[in-house]
Amino acid sequence: MTEKIDYEKIGLMCGIEVHQQIDTNKLFCSCPSIVRDDKHEYEVKRNLRAVVGETGEIDVAAAHEQSKEKHFLYYGYKDSTCLVELDEEPPHVMNKEALDIVLQTSLMLNAKIVDEIQVMRKTVIDGSNTTGFQRTALVARGGIIETKSGKVGIPTISIEEESCKIVKREKEFDIYNLSRLGIPLIEIGTSPDIKTPVHAREVAEKLGMILRSTGKVKRGIGTIRQDVNISIKNGVRVEIKGAQDLKSLAKLVENEVVRQQSLHTLSKNIHVSKVHDLTKMLEKTSSKVLRKTLDNSGAVLGIKIEGFSGKFKWEICEGKRFGTELSDYAKAIANVGGLFHTDELPNYGISEDEVESIKKELHVKENDAFIIIADNKKVAEKALEAVTFRIHNPLIKEVRKANEDATTTFLRPMPGAARMYPETDTVPIVPDVKHIKLPELIEDKIKRFEKEYGLSSDIATPIVKEGMEFEAIVRKYKKITPLFIGNLLINTPREIKRRYLKDVDVMIHIDEILPKLENGEITNEAVFEIFVDIANGNRIDYSKYSQLNEKEIDKEIENIISDNKDKSSGAIMGIVMNKFRGKIDGKKVSEIVNRHLK
Repeated sequence: MTEKIDYEKIGLMCGIEVHQQIDTNKLFCSCPSIVRDDKHEYEVKRNLRAVVGETGEIDVAAAHEQSKEKHFLYYGYKDSTCLVELDEEPPHVMNKEALDIVLQTSLMLNAKIVDEIQVMRKTVIDGSNTTGFQRTALVARGGIIETKSGKVGIPTISIEEESCKIVKREKEFDIYNLSRLGIPLIEIGTSPDIKTPVHAREVAEKLGMILRSTGKVKRGIGTIRQDVNISIKNGVRVEIKGAQDLKSLAKLVENEVVRQQSLHTLSKNIHVSKVHDLTKMLEKTSSKVLRKTLDNSGAVLGIKIEGFSGKFKWEICEGKRFGTELSDYAKAIANVGGLFHTDELPNYGISEDEVESIKKELHVKENDAFIIIADNKKVAEKALEAVTFRIHNPLIKEVRKANEDATTTFLRPMPGAARMYPETDTVPIVPDVKHIKLPELIEDKIKRFEKEYGLSSDIATPIVKEGMEFEAIVRKYKKITPLFIGNLLINTPREIKRRYLKDVDVMIHIDEILPKLENGEITNEAVFEIFVDIANGNRIDYSKYSQLNEKEIDKEIENIISDNKDKSSGAIMGIVMNKFRGKIDGKKVSEIVNRHLK
C-alpha cells in the first residue's frame, strides 16, 4: 500500500461481484464446458445492433459499442459448440445440475430462494455473445457472510451464461472463440459493505472458499473473476471488470480510490481550443506514425489546452499517468491508435522544429499544452471531442478493465436499467430445494482434519483445498496412521523437490505402495526411498526394501556397536540407518540400540 488512507473518512463504498464457472455441461445445451485453443473447424461473421430494453430506451453502454461499427468473427467446433451458441436454435431447458449448485450455494449464503426463476436478457453487443445479449436469472436474495471486519450483505445470487473467449481485437473487427460461450456461471453480488481494500480481498477469498466447498466449480486461471464497484465522497461509482488475481485485488481498490481523489482535484474550468487541422503543416514529416496516416489520405488534428503544461505526466495513481488516461478514453470512444501530447514531444520521429510549428499554429504559450491525433479525419475529430469531454469531466460513471499491474483502463460508459428485458424463449422455473444437501465448508473441514486426525495446518490446508482423497485413503489403510498419510501426500513431494529437484505424483502410486506398508513388507522409511526412485525414473525393486526380521536387526546392531565402541548412541543410529536405509523401522532401531548400550 502507499500512504495511509482513512477509508471511513473518505466515504469508501465498495462491493464486489464474483463470477464463477460451474463444472457441468453448458447452461442451455448439452455441449461440454471445455474452453479450447486448438484449430477451429468453422467460423461465422456477425454484426450486432442495440435494441430497446424494458424501459423503452437503448442502453447507453450498448449504444457506445454500436458506435464502433465493428463486425465479429466467431470460431467454432463441431463437437463442443452447437446451433445454440450460434443463435440459430432456441436455448434448451436450463441445466438442472448447474441450477442445483447455485441453489446449494445460495443456501450456504443464508439467502432466500426466489419463488420463480425468470431468465432475462442483458444487452451486450461488444461481440462477446452471438445473440447480442447474455442470459441471466435471479435465483436468491438477501444472503450474508461473516468476515473479520463485520457482516457483508449478499443482495443477489444469479445464474448466467459465460461469454465467448476473445482471440484477437482489430480496428474494424474482433475475433471470438465460441467454446467458452454458454458455460454456466454463478454470480454473487455483495452490498457496498466492504470497508477497506484488504477487506475486499477477504470477502473475495471467503466467497471463493464457499464456492469451492461445493466441489462443483471449475478451478484455474480464468474460471473465477471479480468485478469491483467503488465510489468515494466527491467521486463517482466505477465498476472494474475482470479482476482475476486475488493477490492484487486490494491494490486495485486502493488505486481506484487514489485515482478518483487525484482527478477530483483537477480544475473543471479548463479552456480547450477548437480542433485545428495540422495536416498541411506536417505533410513532409519524417515521423513513421504520422507518415502512415498521411500516406493513406488521413489527417493530423490538434487542440490546445490552456495552462496544462506538465499535466499529462501527472501520476493519478501508482503506474497510471493522466496522459495515458486520456489516450485510453480516445481509443475506446473513437477506436484510434493513440495520441501525442506536449509532455512527450519531440519524440516518435516528430522533430523539435515540428513541435514549435504546432505550438505556433495553435497559439500555445509557455504554460499551455497540446494534443494531436493522426487518423481518418472523422475518426480523429471524434477522438479529440472525447478527449475534450474527458478533460472537462475527469470523473464519470464508467466501466473499467482491471490490468495486470492493478491499474485500470476505460472500457465503456456505465450501463443502466435499459439493458434488461425478459427472455421469451425459456419458461419460468419454480425452484425445488428439498433435495439440496449442504456440503462441509473448506475452512471447517481444515479445522476438523487438524482436530480429528492430528494434522498440522500446513498439511491439512493443502489436502482440503486441493481436494485430495485423504479420508478415503485413511479408511482403506486402517493400520497406517493418518499423520503418516498426511505427511506422505504433502511433505514427501515437497522434500523430494527440495533435495532432488524432481516432481512426483504421490497419488498415482498410493494403491501400489501402501498395501505393502500395511502388510509389513516394507517400512515407513522405505516409502520415501521408493518415491525417490519413482521421481528419478528408476524401476522399483521392492526386494531391496524388504524388512529385516528382528533377529537379523538385533545381530547387525550388536556387530555395529562392537565395531564402534567409542561412538555415541546417536552416531550408532546414524550408521545403522545409513547401512539399512528403508529396510529398518527407525523406532525399532532406537529401541534395540538403547537396549544394547545399557
